[in-house]
Amino acid sequence: WHPPETGAGRFGEWLENNVDWALSRDRYWGTPLNVWECDADREHREVIGSYDELARRWGKALPENFDPHKPYIDTYTWACHNCSGTMRRAPEVIDAWFDSGSMPYAQWHYPFEHEADFKAHFPADYICEGVDQTRGWFYSLLAIGVTAFDAPVYKHVIVNEHVLDVHGQKMSKSRGNVVDPWNVIGQHGADAVRLYLLGQSQVWLPKRFDERQIPEVAGGFLNTLRSTYDFFRRYAQDWTPPTEAAATPSGQRPAADRWLLARLDEVVASVRQSWSAYDVTAGVRTIMDFRRNRPRFWAPDRATDPVALETLHEALVAAVRLLAPAAPFISDWVHRALTGTSVHLAPFPVDRGHREPELLAAMGTVRRLASLARAARESRNLRVRQPLARMQVAVPAAAQGPALSDLLDILAAEVNVKAVQVVASDHDLVRLGAKANFRTLGKRYGKDTPRAAAAVAELSAAELQTLEQGGTVRHGAFEYQPDDVTVTREVVSEWLVQADGPYVVALDPTLSDDLVHEGLAREVVNRVQRLRKEAGYDYTTRIELSISGAETIVAATRAFQGLVEGETLARRMVFGAGLDEPDLQRELDIEGRRTTIALRRHDGRKGGTR
Repeated sequence: WHPPETGAGRFGEWLENNVDWALSRDRYWGTPLNVWECDADREHREVIGSYDELARRWGKALPENFDPHKPYIDTYTWACHNCSGTMRRAPEVIDAWFDSGSMPYAQWHYPFEHEADFKAHFPADYICEGVDQTRGWFYSLLAIGVTAFDAPVYKHVIVNEHVLDVHGQKMSKSRGNVVDPWNVIGQHGADAVRLYLLGQSQVWLPKRFDERQIPEVAGGFLNTLRSTYDFFRRYAQDWTPPTEAAATPSGQRPAADRWLLARLDEVVASVRQSWSAYDVTAGVRTIMDFRRNRPRFWAPDRATDPVALETLHEALVAAVRLLAPAAPFISDWVHRALTGTSVHLAPFPVDRGHREPELLAAMGTVRRLASLARAARESRNLRVRQPLARMQVAVPAAAQGPALSDLLDILAAEVNVKAVQVVASDHDLVRLGAKANFRTLGKRYGKDTPRAAAAVAELSAAELQTLEQGGTVRHGAFEYQPDDVTVTREVVSEWLVQADGPYVVALDPTLSDDLVHEGLAREVVNRVQRLRKEAGYDYTTRIELSISGAETIVAATRAFQGLVEGETLARRMVFGAGLDEPDLQRELDIEGRRTTIALRRHDGRKGGTR
């Protein structure tokens, strides 16, 4: 049982207080009770177990259009074998819960046929339903299985709790707090709703439903998946996936590709472990954590590299196969686009054994440094699209090495700097300081605590680093443990510095004219991409583009024309003037400068919205 306490508690207590199940119901609709009674003596009864037995009792073959429901079944009568009366069917129908509990057998028409199919699927691996089904379907299935076959009909039970409103109240029409699921699905899509509910908390816990969180929890993940696929589709138009036999061996791929494959295998192993243990939420969260905002783990010049495309194709196929049970619609759409086949007919991914512990650790370091670099930019309001010339980073000695060096291009692309240098120590970037923890020192040194605290100021940078790494330092008459000292860092240059313990980044904020122009050109690219979407262009649509207005923006775009053309698929650019009959034209503010951007299809056909 998942959770175990429902089986041992709520369901177990129900079984302990169980009473006989009265199967008959005085209804019209339903499965007719298969009991015939003598109209002269009701103690004379026959229970009919099959159509063949009914035909034998009736005395002739059943008609081709035989209907076993009321009122037709009631026309089948025969003489009582014990007296002169007539056997007539009892008027009741069977409790509908008995029908539900008969599902494992009825679906195969067992035991009359399909015995092999039945045995291959019995007992079921799992069943999932609401917690109220402890007295309903969970019980009816178990009761019939134990009565008829002395065996349970399911191996696992996933108990779903109820969905509550945003305030934690039970939904009811009288309260007016019922959420129409069709409206929610229509607004956000079924996959987003599924991921929100599955990833929010364990399925056996009550859920507060807040529609506002769906885009935050699930929308970002699905948008990333779509963006990654669109990126792949854009650059893989003339590329064909190699056969399995012709695939590039993992060891022959660049570091970024090997990292992705190793990380993918980690995710596959984790998801398989979670879902094998029927921990639905942990598996969904693992998949949703496995994402990047566009595959920037490549250097920009690798976008059309066949090996890079091969790696991304493998990762996308495996990712949507993992995702399929939780988000079946977008998974199938992407899988069909990538392979031509349905994801729901594909095998579930297996751990292929790609293990790159040093590379995985190095990528963890890169992501940590990238986060610090973004924080450093924010401290000076430097947008990420503005390139910078240099960044220096300091990391613990254990994190240095060839694996990190192989990933520096990725770090540079992620934070938009031209060069990254790993320095041997952070001494050149910051000045280490220390503050004494009087509480911990006082427990050991008592009246000598003031002297022990004062001596903290005498600790060298090397001693402070030892404490930061979890070591113990003896200085003079005192011994210091990591909890005794808080290590601080003070910036010693004009660079932008951010630190997280021994991980330090320093960005050179100096902007040359060339860097400023490139930053403005990237802002233009951003605006053009938005206008392409507004115009309704496909990702492959080639365009003609004009930039006019602010001289600084025009000059920057001209200086980096190749960058703009490559990113926006512009096949013709006009500077300082507009286009004849553009598909779309907008006057925009780019870094405080009024700029007019116009675009149209390169083939001359008009399209999109003006």
